[in-house]
Amino acid sequence: MAEIRVLVDKCTGCRKCVPACPYGAISMDGKKARISDACVYCAACVQVCRFDAILLRTEPATDEAAESSGIWVFAEQSEGKALPVALELLGEARALARKKPAKISAVWLGPPAPEQFQSLIAHGADEVLTVTDERLTWRDELLYPQVLARLAEAYKPEIFLFGATGFGRSIAPRTASALDTGLTADCTRLDIDPQNGLLLQTRPAFGGNLLATILCRTRRPQMASVRPKVMRALQADYTRRGSVRSAPMDLRGMHGLEIISVRTDARDGAGLESAEIVVGVGRGIGGARQVELYRRLAGALGAGLAATRAVVDLGWLEYARQVGQTGITIAPKLYLAFGISGSAQHMAGLAESTYIIAVNKDENAPIFSAADERVRADCGEVADALLKQLGGGASSS
Repeated sequence: MAEIRVLVDKCTGCRKCVPACPYGAISMDGKKARISDACVYCAACVQVCRFDAILLRTEPATDEAAESSGIWVFAEQSEGKALPVALELLGEARALARKKPAKISAVWLGPPAPEQFQSLIAHGADEVLTVTDERLTWRDELLYPQVLARLAEAYKPEIFLFGATGFGRSIAPRTASALDTGLTADCTRLDIDPQNGLLLQTRPAFGGNLLATILCRTRRPQMASVRPKVMRALQADYTRRGSVRSAPMDLRGMHGLEIISVRTDARDGAGLESAEIVVGVGRGIGGARQVELYRRLAGALGAGLAATRAVVDLGWLEYARQVGQTGITIAPKLYLAFGISGSAQHMAGLAESTYIIAVNKDENAPIFSAADERVRADCGEVADALLKQLGGGASSS
C-alpha cells in the first residue's frame, strides 16, 4: 500500500503542486497544500515540489508476494459451458508463463463438467481447480466473489485474470476488494516486466487518448480483467495432460442472491461476441422507431445487432448491445455501420481484423477514415434496399 502526505513545516504555499495534479486531488488550506482522497499516488506533485514538502511512501515487498505463485484464470461458464473469453485468457496466460514460468490454473465454479475441464486443459491450463457446490449452478454476483476470494486466500496465486464480460465486471472488483488488492479493468495488453517479474497491465485511459501501464507492486494477487476478443485462444491440443483438483468448501454462512428465474435473450440472431456479421446502429439512423428496420436486416443476415453508446443512452437499444470502450469488444468478419460517426471510443470495440462497411450521409464522419467501404447515402434507404435484396421486404416507416 502507499501513503502520501504534506509536511506542513516544509510547505511554503507556492501552489505549484495544485496544477501539477492530473486528478485535481490537491487544494490549498490557507497557505498549506492539502491532498484529498482523489489521490492515486502518481507522484506528479512530488516531482514539482522544490521544497521536499510532499512525501510518498510505498511499502516494500512483503512475504505475501514471496509466498504467491501461479497464474489463475477464472473460467466463466454459462449453462455448464466455458465462455470463449476463458480460453482466450488461457492462451494469454501461456504467453505470460513463457516469460515467467508459472503453473496455470483454470478456476471453475459450478457443476462438474469433465468435457469442459478437458477443453480448458487442451487450451493451456495445467490444472482445473473446481468448487462444485450446487449453490454455484447459477452465476451469483454476490456468492461467487466470496468463493473466489476464499480460494485465493488458501492457494495464493500471484496473478488472477478475469474476462471483462458483464458478469466478470461485476465479480472481479468484489473479489479484489475482499482480497484487499488492486484490479486493472479492461486491459488490452498484458506482459511481464523483465526486471522485477511484475505483471504489466495496459489499458486505455483518458477517454482512449493514451495507454496506461499499471503495476501492483506489493499486494497479491495481481488482478486484471480483459475484454472478450482482445486476446487470442490457442489451438486446442487434446494430447496435453493436466489435472483436475476439487477444493472442498463449506458455503454455509455465505450470503448470495435468491435466483427467482433465468431468461435467455435470443433476439436479433447471433450473439454479438460470436457473430461473424454485425449490424451496428448509431444516432444517425434517425430515431427509436427506425431500430426495427435494422433489427429485421440483422435477422435476414443472421447477424448480431449492435449499438453505439449514444443509442444506448437514448434508450433505443439495451446496454448489452453497446460496442466500444465502455461496452463490449467484438470481432466479426463484417461490420455494417449505419449512422455511426466513428468516435475513438466506439472503434475501440472493434477488432482490427474486422471489415467495415460504413453508411452515413456525413462525408466528414470519422468512421469513413477507418472503413474499408464507404457509402455516403441515407441509412434507411440503404437498409431498405438491402432488405429487399435479401427477401425481407421493405420497412413500413
